[in-house]
Amino acid sequence: MQRLAKILLFLLIIGCGSNAGSQIITSSGDIDPNTGNGNGNNGGNGGDNTIPDLTVELISYYNDDTASFSTVFGNYMRSFIVHTPPNYDPNNGPLPLLFVLHGYTSQAPIIRNYSRFDTIADEENFIVVYVQGVTDVTGTTGWNVDVVSTFDQVDDVGLFAALIKYFKANYNIANDKIFSTGMSLGGFMSYRLACELDEINSIGSVTGSMAVYYNCVPPNQKSIIHLHGTSDTVVPYNGNFWTYSVEDAHSFWANYNNCQNQSEVTVPDFNGDGVYSTQLTSYDCDGSREVILYSIQNAGHVWFTKEGGYDVDTSALIWEFFQDK
Repeated sequence: MQRLAKILLFLLIIGCGSNAGSQIITSSGDIDPNTGNGNGNNGGNGGDNTIPDLTVELISYYNDDTASFSTVFGNYMRSFIVHTPPNYDPNNGPLPLLFVLHGYTSQAPIIRNYSRFDTIADEENFIVVYVQGVTDVTGTTGWNVDVVSTFDQVDDVGLFAALIKYFKANYNIANDKIFSTGMSLGGFMSYRLACELDEINSIGSVTGSMAVYYNCVPPNQKSIIHLHGTSDTVVPYNGNFWTYSVEDAHSFWANYNNCQNQSEVTVPDFNGDGVYSTQLTSYDCDGSREVILYSIQNAGHVWFTKEGGYDVDTSALIWEFFQDK
């Protein structure tokens, strides 16, 4: 029954995001491929001594600060785009690391273009990595989040554990400042990383929730920011047979973090349409954690921007949330 439900989802989900690629850049702009063998195991993350080293190869440069790379992991060719801030020098101290994940049917270069995290990374001084999902037997890209059955054998969690190990070995990364965010199925994947990888500090999800069939047992407290349109018909705000409602996902993390208080405020009506979105915040949590839900009224399955007529700028909100964690 569970497998049938996931097959039905394959026909229902339309991932918003973009088309992808993969890339990496180093401190001086020179290529710094790591050595080792990329051979993932389906499922968990393991300790550092069980996480394989990645052999990383350059695909191409986008510019002096951005390049695409590939690696083999778990018998799949994987790729990612890495952007470092201008004049990045590892000797100047550790930087935060942000993974950005595209939606179902999309690609890494697409979410790179519309999320514009490169610009924010340049201003705020962090490294951003756009990871490409696997292409399944139907030619569709996505992530193993226990939603779409054609990705069930892909060890995406193991890949991110190996990528974290790779970046810590080859870049000067702040160990307590590793984040993930994503659109649609990429949001589901970010939630899964929060559920399984202790090195992920906080995550952000945009129009992606948590799968009903997935049992989340987080290794530690996480801060969560989630933005979702109340009129989303792809990943319904109120949930359905395969996804938790957005508010249930918020409650899960508020309860797990043992948050003691909650507040809800309206978001300023930037576009002047008289429709007010809301910000629900659970606070006074263990470990100074925080769980925030932005409910974007009457909005659908999109990455919200003020340019697009919404009251919030998604990327700016997410990074503002992360930088204090």
